[in-house]
Amino acid sequence: MEQHKSRLVYTIGMLTAFLCGAVLFLIGFFPASYSVAEKESTVPEGRPTALLGVELTPPPPAYDSIVLLLVDALRDDFPDATSMPVAYSRACERLKLHVDIPTVTMPRLKSITTGTLSNFIDIALNVGHTEQMQDSFLHRLKKQNRVVSFAGDHTWVKLFPSEFTRQVENHDSFYVNDFYEGDRNVTKTLETELERSDWSMLILHYLGLDHIGHVEGNASPRVPLKLKEMDEVVEKILDHKSFPNVLLMLTGDHGMADGGGHGGNTPAETLVPLYLYSNNCSKTPSVSKRYNQIDLAPTLSVLLSVEIPTLSIGCLIPEMLQSLSLEHQLYAYFYNAHHLLNKARVKFGHEIVHRSDYYTWYQNATLLHKKLLRPLREGDGGGASQVYYQNAKLNYMRVAREISDLLSESLVKFDYGFIAVGLALTTSTSLHIVISVLYLDLTEQLQLDGLRVGQLWLSVIAAVVLNFTSHVLDIIMTSSMFYSILLLVPISIAIYLTIDVAQALLKIALPPLYTRRLKISIPLPLPLLACYAIRTLTLGSSSFIEFEYNTWYYLGNTLILLTAFRTLRWRITKTNVELNGRHLYTIASTCLWQMRKVLVVLMLLTLVRYIHRLEAIRSTVVIFSMLLLWARLHRHSQLSQSLASGAALFTVYCFRGLNGQVLFFDVPSHMAAKLVVPTLVIFWCCLALVLMLGYRAALPQAHSFGKVPPTGALLQLLQTNLTSSLLLGALLQRVHNILLLPVLLVALQQTYKLCDVYGTSVRKFSVRLVHVYKIIMTIFLARMFFFYQGNSNSLSTIDLTPGYIGQTNYNPSIVAIFVTLNTYSADIHAFLYLVVHTLRSDLRSVGIMQLQPPYSIAADSLIAPLYAALIMLPAAFYLCLLVGFRYHLFIYSVFSPKVLYDCYTVLVFYLVFLVTSLYFKLFKHDA
Repeated sequence: MEQHKSRLVYTIGMLTAFLCGAVLFLIGFFPASYSVAEKESTVPEGRPTALLGVELTPPPPAYDSIVLLLVDALRDDFPDATSMPVAYSRACERLKLHVDIPTVTMPRLKSITTGTLSNFIDIALNVGHTEQMQDSFLHRLKKQNRVVSFAGDHTWVKLFPSEFTRQVENHDSFYVNDFYEGDRNVTKTLETELERSDWSMLILHYLGLDHIGHVEGNASPRVPLKLKEMDEVVEKILDHKSFPNVLLMLTGDHGMADGGGHGGNTPAETLVPLYLYSNNCSKTPSVSKRYNQIDLAPTLSVLLSVEIPTLSIGCLIPEMLQSLSLEHQLYAYFYNAHHLLNKARVKFGHEIVHRSDYYTWYQNATLLHKKLLRPLREGDGGGASQVYYQNAKLNYMRVAREISDLLSESLVKFDYGFIAVGLALTTSTSLHIVISVLYLDLTEQLQLDGLRVGQLWLSVIAAVVLNFTSHVLDIIMTSSMFYSILLLVPISIAIYLTIDVAQALLKIALPPLYTRRLKISIPLPLPLLACYAIRTLTLGSSSFIEFEYNTWYYLGNTLILLTAFRTLRWRITKTNVELNGRHLYTIASTCLWQMRKVLVVLMLLTLVRYIHRLEAIRSTVVIFSMLLLWARLHRHSQLSQSLASGAALFTVYCFRGLNGQVLFFDVPSHMAAKLVVPTLVIFWCCLALVLMLGYRAALPQAHSFGKVPPTGALLQLLQTNLTSSLLLGALLQRVHNILLLPVLLVALQQTYKLCDVYGTSVRKFSVRLVHVYKIIMTIFLARMFFFYQGNSNSLSTIDLTPGYIGQTNYNPSIVAIFVTLNTYSADIHAFLYLVVHTLRSDLRSVGIMQLQPPYSIAADSLIAPLYAALIMLPAAFYLCLLVGFRYHLFIYSVFSPKVLYDCYTVLVFYLVFLVTSLYFKLFKHDA
């Protein structure tokens, strides 16, 4: 029992330390915010008032008012002559903006208002973020007591809590089931503001299009209707009587991926339109040009006649300056180049800047600019002046673009101290748990799963010295003394585990004289390990990461097929020997027929890739999926529990029918909307009944009620948890993905049978070999089904819809739980099924009795630590690769999303294992 307990506690400890190391690594690799190295006070404030001794006057506001119409997830190809005829035909300019990753709302709003890039980790801070921006053109407007009105996404109010004179925020911006109500409120505010004339800027942020994309995808029939609604908004503004000297800008904060989400780097997500409307244009749009989204901040600052935000590294958009006079246009280009040059001086140093090409361009531009000032002020805009103007403008723009690119690259900063601590902790924990699983004798000899006080004190002392030295040398920088002291804990753990790993590796590599070399405690099947090693090594390629699903599909099916052929060969050989070689053809046919279920599983694993295309028979597929799932659950449930499960699945179908996703009774739409919530209430009641019946049968005081399963309370409780999780998964999954739940169970069951038979076919039977086979095959199948579900290594494929099922408002905790349960459904159910199967199995079907270790003990003494090791080791390896690829072209578009997925996969396994371990601790006497 002590060994039983120590392996659980040890595994939990290693997982906890690994996750702490992963968090430290992410903090160091993705700082919480970007800023150029200088402090704001070091960059000169205010607009320039002189040029080479000639006095300059900043231009006044170019428009009486500016309207920023921001349609969330409006990608570049959405507006056209058909979908938005008014917006398309009446635009003065139709431009494109390139959006930097991450393509989510909060960092995009930062870029629009400040002109600086956001950090990749801002995608994790996008939900529930409370940071307040310190500088933007909105702050500058407030300093001048200008009126700014706002209506829409409440993220604006969180970023700028006191910058708006009037504001109407949508408090449920993350409630994606709201397609129309929030947008109607924004339009009502627009109608009110149009009757007023005191505002300098009006910001309208519509969310309906983004919500439709998240719930129904970019091909939803609601998308054209929403675009038509936005077109009517544009028409309402353009036709209003107060529009004579107003600039209207129609754009999006980010685009929309083909699946309806966003957060990735595809062109559909990173390209948004910028349509300009005013009465001072020729209405003959030129060829659509492309600019950066960060260029909006300096351009709007010039048009509003306020200072450019200090953090801005954007350039100007020439098409937006056409309403200015030539003198004021040149001033704008000069001001932006001057601002960026000052930032370059602070960042790179005066000497480097003065030796650069862009400084020469800047000097040439200022000389031409000075020559032009007198003719322009005298009204002489002749041919020579036009030549001078164009040359000066081009040089200013070259300066701005060159410095902007250099400053963008300089924003990539890494805290190598935190990265080193994180890598040390993740690598040492991964190697530690691998060694403890592979070398049990060495683990007992070195007490790797125990705590040695002397080594602990040595680690703490070394951590104090290392931490102090790192702070003195500025290798590690923390914001307070408390965090500096707190950092001692992970450093001490990393040193302690590193000492353990170093000792173990020395023992393995250099055994003492006159003693035998250490042997591995568990058998390692080479084909499985080769496939696992191939998958791990492919992490070094951006293409393999983008298309990782192909790797899992190929390797997973290959492993099943290889194991099946080896088992088939053993069966044929054994039977043929017994029959002295007679009737070989009949024997082979019979053995092949015995493996028909495995072949069916392989066909199913191929077909489920295309289940999303079966729209024509979707209702039939859903009914078949639920019947198959109920049949799988019924096999190990009591009658009353099976009836409750069937009722829960029936309510799931009714819920889908009321939403119009499957064939159902003809119910009026208003009545269907009212029946959705009661249907979900019935589902939750059925789910609670399943849990109650399962727990009541398992708990000791209920032994008199019904028949208690002979394998004990632990198995009954875990089986009940698995059943409840699968029922909840049926509710959360997209309609075409419900089939994946029973197919996963069938695939796991048949694969485990294959592993049991294969284990007996080897020359020396080992129950540990069977365990290793099952663990690796479970991981492969879980990963295959993760991608079958439609997931990828792009953040845009995260399905947010399950988070809002049954909710009438936004609750971040429930959303996070439901989205996690849906996204990692295969990983969670595969591990739970493995534990339940292990507790239920005794291998009597192959005639092996009195196994060592018993299956019930192996569930936590071998399976848990080995499963954790196989999850942690590739993640730790990928963290090391990420450091090497930190300056790769695709570091933020391909490699960074993958590291978030890997770390979150470990976190999900940690939470599931933690709950499972609690049951082992409470009911281990019954296992």
